[in-house]
Amino acid sequence: MNKFRRTLGASTLRHDKVVNLSGQDIGRIEELMIDVTTGRVAYAVLSFGGFLGIGSKLFALPWSALTVDEAKKRFVVNVTRESLEKMPGFDKEHWPDLNDLEYAQGVYRQWGATPYWT
Repeated sequence: MNKFRRTLGASTLRHDKVVNLSGQDIGRIEELMIDVTTGRVAYAVLSFGGFLGIGSKLFALPWSALTVDEAKKRFVVNVTRESLEKMPGFDKEHWPDLNDLEYAQGVYRQWGATPYWT
């Protein structure tokens, strides 16, 4: 059986819808952060809340925490809106150092994902 996976340009995924397991709108993909050493997607940056991108809260989300709903052309993540509201995030003007190993480990732990570099 052919195991070739679909590939898409990173820019085509920006602003794609993200819902939770109940189908509730969670936000949009704001950015994809690529590990240029391995060529893997390290994080999707999820934009949550706000209006037209103003006042939205951003989250680094491990790529492995997302699944694709191909039929509805959206991403699905296992989180409630209430949980997201309580999680620490960041805003467009104050991004964390996404290259910091300690930060990265915390992000993957927060989402219950296994770090891709282990």
